[in-house]
Amino acid sequence: MPRTAVILVCLLALVPAAAAPQTPQHDAGGASRSYGFTMHDKLQLPADYPNLPYVNPSAPKGGTLTLGAVGNFDSFNPFIIRGTAASGASRIWDTLLYPSADEAATAYGDLAADVEVAADRSWVAFDLRPEAHFNDATPVTAEDVAWTFNTLRSEGRPFFKLYYGDVKDVTVEGERRVVFHMSSTENREMPLILGELQVLPEHWWKGRDFTAPLTEPPLGSGPYRITQFEFGRGVTYSRVPDYWAANLPIARGLFNIDTIRVEYYRDATVAMEAFKAGQIDFRQENVAKNWATAYDFPAVQRGLVIKREVPEHLPAGMQGFAMNTRRDVFKDPRVREAMDDAFDFQWMNHNLFFDAYSRTKSYFANSDLASYGLPTGAELALLQPFRSQLPPDLFTKPFELPVTDGTGNNRPELMHALDLLRQAGWTVRDRKLVDAEGNQMAFTILLEDPIFERVALPYKASLERLGISVNVRTVDPSEYQHLTDNFDFDMTIAAFPESDWPGDEQRDYWSCAASKEIGSSNMMGICNPVVDALVNRIVDATDYAHLQPAARALDRVLLWNWYVVPQYHSDVFRIAYWDRFGMPDKPIRSGFTLDDWWVDAPHAAATDAAKQSSN
Repeated sequence: MPRTAVILVCLLALVPAAAAPQTPQHDAGGASRSYGFTMHDKLQLPADYPNLPYVNPSAPKGGTLTLGAVGNFDSFNPFIIRGTAASGASRIWDTLLYPSADEAATAYGDLAADVEVAADRSWVAFDLRPEAHFNDATPVTAEDVAWTFNTLRSEGRPFFKLYYGDVKDVTVEGERRVVFHMSSTENREMPLILGELQVLPEHWWKGRDFTAPLTEPPLGSGPYRITQFEFGRGVTYSRVPDYWAANLPIARGLFNIDTIRVEYYRDATVAMEAFKAGQIDFRQENVAKNWATAYDFPAVQRGLVIKREVPEHLPAGMQGFAMNTRRDVFKDPRVREAMDDAFDFQWMNHNLFFDAYSRTKSYFANSDLASYGLPTGAELALLQPFRSQLPPDLFTKPFELPVTDGTGNNRPELMHALDLLRQAGWTVRDRKLVDAEGNQMAFTILLEDPIFERVALPYKASLERLGISVNVRTVDPSEYQHLTDNFDFDMTIAAFPESDWPGDEQRDYWSCAASKEIGSSNMMGICNPVVDALVNRIVDATDYAHLQPAARALDRVLLWNWYVVPQYHSDVFRIAYWDRFGMPDKPIRSGFTLDDWWVDAPHAAATDAAKQSSN
């Protein structure tokens, strides 16, 4: 699964045809060595590629970019549960491989010049570049790689223990060669997973408690370092002038902006006002109402602020109201299905979202891994052994979400919900939904941002028509992280992003082991042997022909167990920015990344002058 970018945005790049792709070299023992790794047949770029095809290799360096963030931060360590890490902290460290934004499940050498994979996939080796060094001029060594891996697995977030679950151990074979040995030879994605490892300097961390929030700027090897910060207010990342990888093909045309400043604001409304005032340069808009109504201000009208919708072509994953099955109220799947009946997407989409969204109907939405119709062929063969453990309807009915008439009068859906709740032992008494002991059904929807209240409050009103007592509680991001890390909530809004080739992250999302790990992504507390078996099928898929039916089967099982109330997704990124920047004009499949933007000096000067004259 590719490394998570600081900010993803959209464009679809063309791979040059000047040089034919080269196949990996093989040694006598059958291992393959290459300058990159892909889950597909071959790398699209040749070994002597000059730069990534979607960047401007001649982009000028310099200038500043100011971004906005909502909430607070008190740490620079994004790898642990404790503390809230500063936005953008991942810019500090380089990875073994760098993911291509134009190729699915593909990455090229960064810290590592080569990746070598055993023919039987029993080990993966990385050979580090001799010129790779941290920003104190200390070489990046195989010892650093091994120490980082072991530390993340033993002291980092529980996610790492699950994510690296197929690795038996790591050994150092020389100053620049590190080898990971597998406990299972079925996981084809492991070279990519290990390639996204952000390598930390062992010498710098000695004497420091890795599990504690980090309150001093860390040493990295990446293109940026922290040069200024004030906890809770902002952090400044400055481009490293002698960045060791600046002239490598993988970095040429990237990391062009000298100074990236992240300003923190107490809520989204204040952040929006800061953007309108020119205190923030770039904004990704996630609220459809804002996009439709909040961008008709003078700077947009004068062309000083550019407003764009950029198509994206990535899997949408799942976002929805996640129900914590660790709570008694959500243990019964009939109750969970009733929660979905009460969600009136059609009314919300028209009245709140300006018809901007599509209903999410799959955990692998917007991809060909999404289930549909009835299970057949290889997917049915995977599900058949578990028939007695699965809802009978899974085999006989296509999965469907309720569709209302959009008027706000969703009585048929609520009647169906009430029937399900009665089957689960709940009855209506004095306009309250109560159990056999007369206790009213009650739960809290936990939110981290007031902006989500406009979704949660209409949902609350619909649930209350069933006689359920619902409380909507909004807390600050730090408290929200603490509560969700410890699974101390009833229902919340959660997102589960997906890649073109899902793998080990599925264990963190859905596995029984993850449900018991504090800080995991298994928000719902799913502990289902069928889910575990299908997750293993995904991780162990030897090719796409095996991956697809496994993903569809898992998708179907998750859907029919009603762990979340699916919400919605869009196929565009909505972005707005002050007209100070240049960017490549080649579209790429993942959208676009700010790392290939640059400050256009003439545009920036003209825009800044116009901004000053209007103040």
